[in-house]
Amino acid sequence: MSTPSNPQQDHGIVVPKKRLQISWVWLFPVMAASAAGYMFAHDWLSRGPEITVDFLNAPGIRAGKTELIYRGVVAGIVDKVELDAKLEKVEVHVRLQKFAEGIAREGSTFWIDQPVISLSGASGIDSLINGNSIQASMGAGAYSARFPGSENAPVVSLNKIHDLIRLRGAIAPYLEASSPVYFRGVNVGIVKAKGLDDHKSPYLDVLIDDQYEDLLRVNARFWVTSPTDVKIGSGVLKINFSGLKTLLFGAINFDFFGDMGDQVSSGAEFQLYPSATVARANSAPIILEFNNAQGILPGETQLRYLGVPVGIVEKVEPAYGKALVTARLVPGYENLRSRGSVFSVTRPVISLQKVSGLETLVSGIYIDCIPGAKGPAVDRFKGVTQEQAALIQPGDPGFRVVLNSPSTKIGVGSEVRYRGISVGRVIKKALSSDGQNISLTLTIDNQYAPLLHVYTRFWDSSGVNISGGLISLNVRAPALESSALTCIDFATPEGVAMGDPVKPGHVYTLFNSPKKDWLQWMPDIPLAK
Repeated sequence: MSTPSNPQQDHGIVVPKKRLQISWVWLFPVMAASAAGYMFAHDWLSRGPEITVDFLNAPGIRAGKTELIYRGVVAGIVDKVELDAKLEKVEVHVRLQKFAEGIAREGSTFWIDQPVISLSGASGIDSLINGNSIQASMGAGAYSARFPGSENAPVVSLNKIHDLIRLRGAIAPYLEASSPVYFRGVNVGIVKAKGLDDHKSPYLDVLIDDQYEDLLRVNARFWVTSPTDVKIGSGVLKINFSGLKTLLFGAINFDFFGDMGDQVSSGAEFQLYPSATVARANSAPIILEFNNAQGILPGETQLRYLGVPVGIVEKVEPAYGKALVTARLVPGYENLRSRGSVFSVTRPVISLQKVSGLETLVSGIYIDCIPGAKGPAVDRFKGVTQEQAALIQPGDPGFRVVLNSPSTKIGVGSEVRYRGISVGRVIKKALSSDGQNISLTLTIDNQYAPLLHVYTRFWDSSGVNISGGLISLNVRAPALESSALTCIDFATPEGVAMGDPVKPGHVYTLFNSPKKDWLQWMPDIPLAK
């Protein structure tokens, strides 16, 4: 029997399974935690080593703020700033970035970049806005975690290769770091530092660009270039300026005067000369002996030949009652070292009888040079006076004769005349060998030597002759007794009365005045060619 169906039968309700739900309010903490974790991991992975830099002072350096800059990129940050145990230094602890860990090696240089404004230029201007920073230049040594800080920024890029040389002089010039170094007008280097060594001797450290290292040779000559060069002479006033930077700071120049010599390595030492003239005079020294060295200045007084500077005085010192002047010659004038060369000091002379050497009032006194005949080179000479030097004719010693007189005011340099024409000079005055006469040595130009015969007569024609009508006066005064106004005349008889020609060294008598017939002699004597 079948059961009847019940339309009201309860078949139940299907309820879906409940799912886990997260509120949106948790989204932001999760994102923040993720970001913090990422930043922590990134910071941890990007952290480099910590280094310590010691400075004497650390102006403007702040922990957590001051950055370490390498090539314009932030390469680290200051973690801590503290004094050392003795309170003598400031220890700056810097945490480097991972990519900049190569800076932590020996030879790296660190300095504080701060604003500096001076005549040499302005630096550290960015620090006026961003605050002081620590700048770095990477070295090439082994790993190191501690470094001495530099008190000053380097004058050149430390990442560029340079050759370092040292220049020494008696006195350090008024040059500072960053002064330029020139070779024939080209800037090839820069002055790095100036100081005193352990022996208290001054020096300059100079950096030469690596591309010019071939110029560092044994015979290089360095000198100081003055900011201005003033030349004053006869009709000349010239002022040269060597550029604004040189005007402010001066400069160093160098060149070669002769053989360049072998190349030297970095660290070589050279002599620093006070001027180009001194540097150019590179010969072996010569010693000149003078009775008076007044006005002769080492490094300034020139040696001149025919008005051309050919050397410079290096040293002046007294010895045994004389003044010994040490000088050097420029290349090309070694002939002045020949035996017989003459050196005299040219000074200004202003007197009633003579005015000369006025150019020395402006240019300073100088030593005039006359080369001797070709012969062996010597290194010591006896200086002569201006008057004695004026009597010397290189290559033509002249025909020499001697005059004797009981007494005479005629002196060295006095003129010797024939019929009013100058034919010679007095070159020596001394007592005769018997001590009874004054002996005058005359040099007569060789072309006039045929005028001298046995009966030639010499007389003193000094003074001023005043004549007119029945009056004839010969005026002599001490003020007129100088080589400029004293002179000797001579005459030779005519025909056989003149006698035979004489040989050099012949001795004559000097008369005080001529006889009337001497003034009438007019012999026909062919002169030498």
